[in-house]
Amino acid sequence: MIRVEPHRRWRVNATKTIDLPLPASVVWGQMRDLRRFITMDPLHAKVRDEVPTGRAIPAVGTRLVIEHRLAGLRVHRRSRLLRWREGRGYAVSDLSRRGNHVGFPHICEYEIMPVTERSSRLRLSARGRWTATWMPVWLVRLWLLWVMRATGLRVENALLAARDQINPAGQDTGARLSRPAPRP
Repeated sequence: MIRVEPHRRWRVNATKTIDLPLPASVVWGQMRDLRRFITMDPLHAKVRDEVPTGRAIPAVGTRLVIEHRLAGLRVHRRSRLLRWREGRGYAVSDLSRRGNHVGFPHICEYEIMPVTERSSRLRLSARGRWTATWMPVWLVRLWLLWVMRATGLRVENALLAARDQINPAGQDTGARLSRPAPRP
């Protein structure tokens, strides 16, 4: 399920929920690699520490750089790990280097919740302020729907592929791979 809500004053809340035939602990095992996991957003090409720390798991407050790519354009945005809940999820900021009030400042959240012993629900969200106010609301909504759908498909496919590497026979899961995510 995808929900995109543009609000007054150009606040947006985009959420994608994915039901997975995987235990939350298996999903979390993939999510823990934050730098790799958040690059499943089709706009996030690469994530690195602003100042290398050598830590596999960044500490809350760690400054990150997210390289964004779209249609051959590359932009580096600044980020910070805002929250880390072991086994549950995390949140990172995604801000323009030009300032906190330009270039769609937003927070990306990733949260895994167990549904049963063998299934879970992953919630991806982007909340922030849309700054390209010259765009019609319907186009903003369409753009965010595409980003959330593409991210969701990439995440789901990667998680199910990881499951298949762990359990090549696919015993008792009944899961299927989604079609490939559309590219920008």
